Amino acid sequence: MAHQEGIPMSQVFQDVQTILGGLEIGSHIGITEMQRQTKWRETFNEAKMMEILERNETFGVLLKPELLRSLQTYIDQLEQQVEQLQLDALFAQRQGQMHWTTGADLKEKAQASLSRRQDLMRGLPDGHQ
Repeated sequence: MAHQEGIPMSQVFQDVQTILGGLEIGSHIGITEMQRQTKWRETFNEAKMMEILERNETFGVLLKPELLRSLQTYIDQLEQQVEQLQLDALFAQRQGQMHWTTGADLKEKAQASLSRRQDLMRGLPDGHQ
């Protein structure tokens, strides 16, 4: 999901709280009523979100575009936080498993590895080197 630029985080949190707070009383409409009249638009403009009912069961929820943008921004931030926590956990888990070698110690280990390889190669029968 793309990060929505220009939305202050205070507005994002306020909008997400509006969504999480649920629908206000009277901010729902049946599909057939929605098709027959336009009065529901006034309620929608005030509430910023509205439940759409079909046979008294939720069919969908309308969100004003600004609420949707805020929700997308909030989800983007949560995804970034989860990703960072996963990376932190991965590094913490591997911290004890990584043994970095540098300087003279690295040089000695490389030379020892090369010597072992040369010794192994000398031990092979002619033609297999």
